Amino acid sequence: MIVREIIVLPRNEKLIAEAVLLDSSKLYIRERYMKGKLIKYSYHLIRSGHVIRWDNVPHHKNVKTHPFHKHIDEKICESEKMDIGKVLSELNRLIKIDIF
Repeated sequence: MIVREIIVLPRNEKLIAEAVLLDSSKLYIRERYMKGKLIKYSYHLIRSGHVIRWDNVPHHKNVKTHPFHKHIDEKICESEKMDIGKVLSELNRLIKIDIF
């Protein structure tokens, strides 16, 4: 994994990283913390020409789980609140059943 940027300020931390997975997929990780709590995130996977991204940017107000959602290529879907552990578990599940 290549960590692009880590900024640690009093009560406000930011992580930007890029991970190359065993199948050569790339996972881009962006997390922002305030007082140790994850407040903003984006996990963006590119695999075999497809994209899946989870984020909590509040721009898809029509999604039931707003602001939490995921993008599967051009489709916007509901999503629970994510963190890197949940993303890795979900990717492992999707890859095992060869959905993505």
